[in-house]
Amino acid sequence: MTLPNIERSGKTAHVRYRGGVQGQPPEDVCWDEPTTIRMGVGEVIRGIDEALYDMEIGEVRTVVIEPEKAYGEHDPAGVQRFLRRDFPNGDDIYEGFVGSWVNPVSQRRIPAICTKATEDFIQVDFNHPFAGKTLEYEIELLGISDD
Repeated sequence: MTLPNIERSGKTAHVRYRGGVQGQPPEDVCWDEPTTIRMGVGEVIRGIDEALYDMEIGEVRTVVIEPEKAYGEHDPAGVQRFLRRDFPNGDDIYEGFVGSWVNPVSQRRIPAICTKATEDFIQVDFNHPFAGKTLEYEIELLGISDD
């Protein structure tokens, strides 16, 4: 495990990256338009955050990220069944439909994927689509600032 570099914690990393499930085309791409990540505050998955702590400015690195440093393992309890009639616009939901649900406690949006749809029921998987998967990201650290 890489220990956090206290000097970088809370600073802003200016990066370009692309990645996703290892062995598949990148789905998460921010290469043409660099972005910023505030380090050490949970803005990104732990595997990316940890890589940024020991990268040199200008370095390009490919990192392989196991589920425990990404979105965790797929949790069967995250797959739930609902009556179709309980959903607004329930008739429009089909197997493969991707939507989101707002957690009433944290107010964070959670991805929700319909994994099964019958006339009466809808089965929804609230796990992140990358849960249980090993990820691979190419990251370029362009700079670090205090803002």
